[in-house]
Amino acid sequence: MDQTLADLALWVTVIVLILSAVVLVNRLKAVLQVATSIPPKVDAIAGVAAAASRDLDAVAVLLTTQGYIGSIKNSVLDYGGSLNAALPDY
Repeated sequence: MDQTLADLALWVTVIVLILSAVVLVNRLKAVLQVATSIPPKVDAIAGVAAAASRDLDAVAVLLTTQGYIGSIKNSVLDYGGSLNAALPDY
């Protein structure tokens, strides 16, 4: 009787191990599928980041333009009284 109980315990253990192996293989397949979907997303993000970087290159030009606008504004303000005399009122 002890032998049949030991055999039963062994078979239950074998069945549990087989089921565990099947579940493990399915989970590993799911992880592999998710992992292989990552590179296309990274490539898409890299493309957007490169475009954003090119947009930031214009910041230096904007700073230069801001300086020019300031100097033009000051020049126009220096001629403010002369412009009032030179331009007729409508």
